[in-house]
Formats: sequence, structure tokens, C-alpha cells
Amino acid sequence: MTNQKIADSVIKIFFEVGIDGETMEYIIDKLGMRDQMIKQLVTDKEEPEELSIPKTMAVFTRQQLIEYTREIQERCKLAITEAINNAGIEGDEYMELELDYNNTIQTNFDDRALIKEIESVIDDAFETDDDSVFDEATNVITFMSKR
Repeated sequence: MTNQKIADSVIKIFFEVGIDGETMEYIIDKLGMRDQMIKQLVTDKEEPEELSIPKTMAVFTRQQLIEYTREIQERCKLAITEAINNAGIEGDEYMELELDYNNTIQTNFDDRALIKEIESVIDDAFETDDDSVFDEATNVITFMSKR
């Protein structure tokens, strides 16, 4: 019997018994063909998003992970600094002056309002949707690989 005929016979049996995906996976594992099947099934062809395996994968050594995290932190600091500098926050908005009974000036600074304003500016500076975060992560990985 040729390989094609054997395959057709096995497929016919599978259909007759109503084999499910879990059982098929078990059979592939028992045949020692799991890795081969994954390589054959995952190609460069466009696949529906929900079926595709992530196209970007990074493996870091401990030191590379530290460098990656430092680069992310540095980019965050730069974005925060730029956001605050461009926000036009002026301290006099948060300063209150009072003339005391003995003709001295009392100053009160509303630090909570300033902190709240800074937090708002920082929140506005970052895009946190999945696509933006993924783009930033892959951008850092690409940047690191060019060093």
C-alpha cells in the first residue's frame, strides 16, 4: 500500500470515529512529530490575527533584559520631561498669598493640585493601547540590536 493510500485509510478511520483536535494532538505527540507540525503549520502566509503565533519574539539574557528595561525607563523619562515642559504649567496658579494681620505675607502652595496636573500631563503623553505598547517594545528591541 502506498503512503497516499495509507494516509487516506487513516483519514477515513478518523472521520468514522469522529476524532477531535485534542486526540489528534495526542497522536502527533506520540508520533514525535509536534515540532515538525508546528514548523509546517506556521508559515509566512498571512493568517487571521486570532490564529497567528506572534511574529516577534525576543529572548533576553539577564544583562540584555536589564539594558532593555533601562532603555524603556530612559524613554519614559524623556517623554515625561518633554510632556511637562510643553504643558505650560506655571507655579503661580498653585500659589496663594495672604497678608497677615501684622503686615507680613503668608504663602501657601497647593502641591496636591500641582501633582495632579503633572500626573494628568504624563497620562496624556503615553499611548497605552496594545498596539502602541507593542510598537514601542519592538522599537526598543530593534534599537538595541543596532548597537
